[in-house]
Amino acid sequence: MAYLPTALLPAQFGANFQRERKQQKLSQAALAERAGLSRQLIVQIEKGENVGLHSIMRALAALNLGLRIDTARINYDDVGRLNDE
Repeated sequence: MAYLPTALLPAQFGANFQRERKQQKLSQAALAERAGLSRQLIVQIEKGENVGLHSIMRALAALNLGLRIDTARINYDDVGRLNDE
């Protein structure tokens, strides 16, 4: 299973999610259909807006991704890499 880097903010999660969708060459509409969600919900996830956990899990599963519980401590190496992107 692929791993998305730890997102410190919802907008970063959304950007990582969008990057993965594009790497898999899926449109928002195609991903929405695969996940059984609306295209608007995919847009909201990519913007880092507040959506339900079940929707996020369905969208991630449609990309062959999942959630993982991780430490809440900031990894400053990851923070430094954010500036490189």
